[in-house]
Amino acid sequence: MTFDYAEFIDKGYASQQKYAKAAGQPGPLDPDLSREDRHAKVIEYMGHLIEETIEARVYVPRRSWKNSEPSFLDNDKNRDEFIAEMFDILLFHRAVLAYAGVTGSEFTEIAEKKMNYNSKRKDHNVNGDELASQDPAQELQGNCSSANFNG
Repeated sequence: MTFDYAEFIDKGYASQQKYAKAAGQPGPLDPDLSREDRHAKVIEYMGHLIEETIEARVYVPRRSWKNSEPSFLDNDKNRDEFIAEMFDILLFHRAVLAYAGVTGSEFTEIAEKKMNYNSKRKDHNVNGDELASQDPAQELQGNCSSANFNG
């Protein structure tokens, strides 16, 4: 089986619409979904995505100095559970994109631009030795060179 992430994203619209309908809530395809409600759903699903990331993180030892701390590398059960949590992250990522109105082709286009930009960034130690942004507040607002990947 080949996994096409752009197709997976596009199928997420119908999937989220189905879940929303079952919950009695507006879905990403509802034309009357307000801007504020759309933002709230994006934030909600980002929260779920973070929760799933934490659940996946449980399978990665946090103390490299502690002998035999169990991990996803130790047995098939842990590995399967780790991979399942990683897939849950993708499901919530897809939900975020659906409520944000991002299509698979749009995501693919931007991802390609961003990957191309990252491969040439001079503040990545594999590409150069330029200093990274020194202002975390500017970075959080997107006022930094890493946010300028289209140019």
